[in-house]
Amino acid sequence: MFIEHQQLKVLNVPAAKVARLNSSSGDVQMAFPGFPPQMCRAYLVSLTSGSKVLILVVFYLSESQQSIFFIPKIGEVAVEDAERVFGEGFVFAESMGFVLGETDFHLLSSADQQKLWSSLPICRKSAASQADANIRPGNEEAPEEDDLEKYRKRSLKSLGRFLSSM
Repeated sequence: MFIEHQQLKVLNVPAAKVARLNSSSGDVQMAFPGFPPQMCRAYLVSLTSGSKVLILVVFYLSESQQSIFFIPKIGEVAVEDAERVFGEGFVFAESMGFVLGETDFHLLSSADQQKLWSSLPICRKSAASQADANIRPGNEEAPEEDDLEKYRKRSLKSLGRFLSSM
């Protein structure tokens, strides 16, 4: 299960940490809370750091020029579990109508990896996010909000540990 990571707005990691990268072959119209319905592109990213792997499903909203990040509720996983969680991310993105394709990122030279990685919109800050102009309203409290908040906090801590280890 993947949950939204609301604090993460851009992937500011070196291309060398990217183990796998899949992207959608076309855009799909999506509606996320706080944003108008618009065309989106999906990315499935596997980031490595030592013995841990973080899988991210990222949706780039074309009109708003912002990214919405989803991470597994368990956060980073061991290398042995990475393939399974990557598959779950693949199913998660495809269940929303996206057709993901392999970019063969791992087969590119280091220079080409860096060029491709830095060209992706999920790696660049948008004008709206830089100015914090588009703050999304909070959701209504739901009975399961406490559990979801607990998962978010645990995932945030896990993401912080993962990024600090890079």
